[in-house]
Amino acid sequence: MATYETVLRDAKALSCDDRELLAVELALFEQEQRDPDYEEKWAKEIRRRLDDIEAGRAILLDEEEFERLAWDDDVTDLDEDPR
Repeated sequence: MATYETVLRDAKALSCDDRELLAVELALFEQEQRDPDYEEKWAKEIRRRLDDIEAGRAILLDEEEFERLAWDDDVTDLDEDPR
């Protein structure tokens, strides 16, 4: 059986993209272990978000605007339309 140390060493040897994918897979695995209804709840959330987009209730941002909002320390209220 693999130990934490060997798994960590092997993970560090992966490419950046593979490490990111591994992190996502591990996070999803943990979530599913904690909540057996995870997939059903996430499917409902996805449907809700799509409904909001289709009904015009969602504020959609391009990558540049998202980056500005995500990393700009001067942004104080994300509840308002940032455009």
